[in-house]
Amino acid sequence: MTKTLLAGLLMCVTALPALADEPVTIADIRFGPDLLDKAAEYGPEELDVLAEYLHEDLSEALAGIMMDDGTVLQARIMDATPNRPTREQIRDTPGLSYQHSFSMGGAEVEADLVSANGEIIDQFEYSWRTRQLRDAQYRRTWSDARRTFSRFATQVREEVQEHARTGS
Repeated sequence: MTKTLLAGLLMCVTALPALADEPVTIADIRFGPDLLDKAAEYGPEELDVLAEYLHEDLSEALAGIMMDDGTVLQARIMDATPNRPTREQIRDTPGLSYQHSFSMGGAEVEADLVSANGEIIDQFEYSWRTRQLRDAQYRRTWSDARRTFSRFATQVREEVQEHARTGS
């Protein structure tokens, strides 16, 4: 009798549908045409570095937020400007130096939150650049782009949390 009861309970539990909520998936980071035009100047590995930074920030920001199964965030780095010259720029341009050359950096980012059926749930965009050259002189190569990504990830988290709460 006990075995029959346990077997019946096990069948009921395994017959329940899976939970409909899962963490938001972050698709591979893509690049806008302006940034792709600069890839050779910056060095192709720099785009991978930028994509990794943005993916890390978005992953951290969206950790634990549950949405309908299959919800994906499709992010794009539309443009980015380094604070310090990249290795490729230093190789290609005499006179540039990592220690002495600096500029106002920043980035422009966009993303779409897409449901499993392909419907765009929400769209996000954010752009930020250093406002004064003196603010850039103590920064690393992609410091201001990283600041942009962090702020963007915070904005996305707040909006996605709202969608998760309201079920939209």
